[in-house]
Amino acid sequence: SWGVSLQADVEFGEHILTSITSYRGWDNREIRDGDWLDRPYVGLNQLHDDGPQDSTTFTQELRLASPTGQTIEYVLGAYYSRAKSERTFTRNVISCTASTLAPVAAGLTPCSTTPGVSTFTNPIGSANFGSTFKNFAVFGQATINISEAFRLIGGLRWTNDDLSVFLDRTSNFPDARPGIRPNFSFRGKTDKSNVSGKAGVQFDLSEQTMLYGSYTRGYKGPAYNVFFNMYKSAVPPLAGLAGIDDTNVIDAETVNAFEIGAKNTFLDGAAIVNLALYYAKYKNYQANNPDLVAGVVTTRLTNAGTVSTRGFEVDFLLRPARNFNLTGGIAYSDAKVDRFRLPVGGNPANVVPSGTPLANAPKWKASLGADWTIETGGFANVELGSQIAFQSDQLYELSPNPVVRRGSTVDGYATMDLSAALADPDDGWKITAQVKNVFDTSFASSIVSGGPGGSFRYIIPREADRYFGITARVNFGGK
Repeated sequence: SWGVSLQADVEFGEHILTSITSYRGWDNREIRDGDWLDRPYVGLNQLHDDGPQDSTTFTQELRLASPTGQTIEYVLGAYYSRAKSERTFTRNVISCTASTLAPVAAGLTPCSTTPGVSTFTNPIGSANFGSTFKNFAVFGQATINISEAFRLIGGLRWTNDDLSVFLDRTSNFPDARPGIRPNFSFRGKTDKSNVSGKAGVQFDLSEQTMLYGSYTRGYKGPAYNVFFNMYKSAVPPLAGLAGIDDTNVIDAETVNAFEIGAKNTFLDGAAIVNLALYYAKYKNYQANNPDLVAGVVTTRLTNAGTVSTRGFEVDFLLRPARNFNLTGGIAYSDAKVDRFRLPVGGNPANVVPSGTPLANAPKWKASLGADWTIETGGFANVELGSQIAFQSDQLYELSPNPVVRRGSTVDGYATMDLSAALADPDDGWKITAQVKNVFDTSFASSIVSGGPGGSFRYIIPREADRYFGITARVNFGGK
């Protein structure tokens, strides 16, 4: 991945015009062993995927900002982006129905592609697909300073999304085969406009405490599912095919969000404590969920329906002594499904019960960090640091099946990191030794169902094991 950006700030009297232009590129190649087996077996197919993909994104933003310190302060702007992505995805399957090889276990007979040894077919499918997503918006936000202590804030944004997609898939068999659907081509296009905004109020209770409250109407544009094995049942009516549903079109997501809080500074800046209470209700919530397509587990974006989240956050920064800092926070979030949206023609058995926790949303998260700089008066100072992070149970798969939900839930866990560094007093260089996950706490960053025999696939990150590292940094042209 790579990117370049250019920012220009031009003064027009007391106003400032800001232009931000950027271009980013991303190239990726997925090589996937989709069967989780060492070789094909009778009734258990070998499945290998190869999917190179490239994406580019261009953005342009213009903002005009008024001078500060006025009764009315404002920002006006416009934004444009164009994101284009294209992928060529090839699937190679070996499907075996009989073999002369001896079983390696009860009911588990290996297969071979050697002539005369096994009865097998080798379907191969390839698809070229992609999307172009254009977004244009104009926006404005103003702050009205009623007094030195009381402020009103308001903003509006008009957004237009224009999305087009395509897919062409061919295979060496005209009919459906394990892991590969029949040949198929598709073109689709949709657009959506929306007005969103916010309104807020701020009040300085004292020089140390600021109270605030806000309401925000949020918006996320529509989307498509475009994937290797998509077929007629997943194509919207605008493709001109009769008798099909619109499960492939992902409706725009909207949210009504409320927040109240306080920002506090005590002891001449030696203590900062911020508190916030929030509530948000999402309509047409967009979520990634596993789906079984042609016998293969894939991830599909869906409108999960109406969901809500409510909770509070507290974060702090304390300086109990010179060169010694304590930072941390705690957050509680009750995020759940209020009403699940079943696609047109969907199976009622696939309804996720109301009250089910959202995926990737633990109820509790907390952190505590400390850093201490020891000024030695010599060639280097000593910097010591530690960080503790905790989270409660977390669901990874929003499934209607309680067994799958339990199997795709990671139990709560805590990790601790330590560091020690030698640092140049003039910030010219720094050498840091680190220990990550000191207590070698094991956890999964994702759990997905759909493995052989109803098993689960655990994605284990590097951070789930204790490891050590040394980093060095040099600043040229320092103090």
